[in-house]
Amino acid sequence: MTTVLNSLQQFAQPWFVFLAEDPTLRLLQFGMMLIGVIVIFLVFFTTRDILLRTHSFWYMFLSILIVALLPVVGFFLYVLIRPARTIKERELEALLLRLVVDKATSTRKQPEDTKGGVVKKKTTTTSEDISL
Repeated sequence: MTTVLNSLQQFAQPWFVFLAEDPTLRLLQFGMMLIGVIVIFLVFFTTRDILLRTHSFWYMFLSILIVALLPVVGFFLYVLIRPARTIKERELEALLLRLVVDKATSTRKQPEDTKGGVVKKKTTTTSEDISL
C-alpha cells in the first residue's frame, strides 16, 4: 500500500509545482479549479444547446455572454429564456402537421366503400325499379 502511495506521490510531484505548499491553500486552489471546470462546462453546454435551438446570431451571443459573465445564475436564466424545442424538432412537427393536413384533405375511398379488399359497386335506385 505504501509503495502505491509513494509512486502516486512521485507521479504527482511535478504537477504540485503550480500549487501552494500549505494544505489549506492547496485545497482552496483545487476548489477554484473545480469551479473553473464547471463554468467552462456550462459555457460549452450553453453554446452547443443554443446552436441547436436557433439561427439568430444575437440570441446565441446574448445567451453565451449571460452564462459566461454570471456562471450559475446566468445558466438558470438561459434555461428560462431558451426556445422550448430544437430546430429539428420544429421541422419534424411542421412535417407531421403537413402530412396530417394532406391526409385529411386528400380524396380517399371511405372504409365503408370496400369490403374484403373489393370495392363495392354503388347502386342507384330509380322510381322505375321500384315495384309493388
